[in-house]
Amino acid sequence: MSYLQSLAVFIAVAEEQSFSAAAKKLLLAQPTVSFHIDGLERRLGCALFVRTRRGAELTVYGRTLYDNTRHVQELLDRTERKIQDICRGEAGQITVGAGTIPGEYIMPPLLARFLALHPGVSVNLISNDSRTIFALWQDGTIPLCVIGFLPPGIKNACRVWTDEIIPVISREKACEFPEKMLPSELYKYPLVMRHESSSSRFSVEHALRNLSVLPEECRVVMQVSGNEALKAAVLAGVGIGFVSRRAVEAELKTGNLVPLSIKGLSITRDFYALRQDDIELPAAEALWNFLVTGLDSANFSLQNNV
Repeated sequence: MSYLQSLAVFIAVAEEQSFSAAAKKLLLAQPTVSFHIDGLERRLGCALFVRTRRGAELTVYGRTLYDNTRHVQELLDRTERKIQDICRGEAGQITVGAGTIPGEYIMPPLLARFLALHPGVSVNLISNDSRTIFALWQDGTIPLCVIGFLPPGIKNACRVWTDEIIPVISREKACEFPEKMLPSELYKYPLVMRHESSSSRFSVEHALRNLSVLPEECRVVMQVSGNEALKAAVLAGVGIGFVSRRAVEAELKTGNLVPLSIKGLSITRDFYALRQDDIELPAAEALWNFLVTGLDSANFSLQNNV
């Protein structure tokens, strides 16, 4: 006989003030209710109820037990409901990782839509460069992630968005650059780049090499860890920055940043959603399905937003 089960029966009898009413409430036979109460009384060594013609009244010992345990039963009931909600995907916290572009510009509005559909769920969004996020995913720290490269040998990966990276310069510096640059002219100008662990840095260098421009021979005067820092440096006149168009939409509209036209240069990259094989939370499974199936209607392709 479980002590917690007997305690639940005791609380029902105390609140209903009747063995028969408690049995009906709990969908138990009345002898089963009596069995649980007898067991508690033997365990505690005292009578918990006085049986009268009006029903069952608490003794001083029963009142003490009820006053000190009814909150425990309420806690157990809340816990049971919480677990049931988690099992149904209606509650729980999901940790998801994202590279800086999806983490800063794409995921927040997308997650807002998801949370509106799942109001009992919360999300812990971790944003960093794609390789750091991938490392967290590899060691099992996060069940879901969105990164800017496709790791080799990964089965549970789905391409979700396309990103465009463009060269930009501040409005004040724009007059110093030709209307259309040759790739080789990049050697003459200072560049602001993301750190080498960034997947966008890798995409930029790959595109430059395809145009016979050697990144290691370029004048990289500043390296930064994030898009906001890169944007701030370019706005301050440090040099040319290669940045996601999504990150500079507002500055392009105001004219504070100006896109550079470099002959033959077109830089695009894909973002991939990755999941663990053994996702436990149904809510995390729901988020995965939302990411990989709800994107067309959500219109979150970067190419469609520029």
